[in-house]
Amino acid sequence: MSTTFSECPKCHALNKLASDKALQKTPVCGKCGSELALHGLVSEVNSSNFKKVILKAEGPVVVDFWASWCGPCRSYAPEYQKASLQNQQAVFLKINTEAEQQISAEYGIRGIPCTILFRNGKEVKRQSGAMSAEQVKQFIS
Repeated sequence: MSTTFSECPKCHALNKLASDKALQKTPVCGKCGSELALHGLVSEVNSSNFKKVILKAEGPVVVDFWASWCGPCRSYAPEYQKASLQNQQAVFLKINTEAEQQISAEYGIRGIPCTILFRNGKEVKRQSGAMSAEQVKQFIS
């Protein structure tokens, strides 16, 4: 069974969700019952939950470092979301580099969008620039 993670916007609990169930209905927090924000199977993360997710995930974790002012980031977003739906064995995350400057600095993000693949909590590869959903699939394998 494939899973993804989402932090509750209300109580900040980290929720592990079955991917198929998250797609069938609106997922809710297991702690407080609030609606969880997912875009496809993509979750926005921050400094408080990013490392928790990459350490808890059983499979690959794909992270898109982006910013709202970045044109290529905006064009990449729908392809990234599409890739999340086609590759449910992976966890898909997004990190806003404007809001999370510490994480961006820690991972040496110099250009965006930048996609990093993690396995077992460790970075295994990265790709700068926008990709198609098919290119994201190849990037994961």
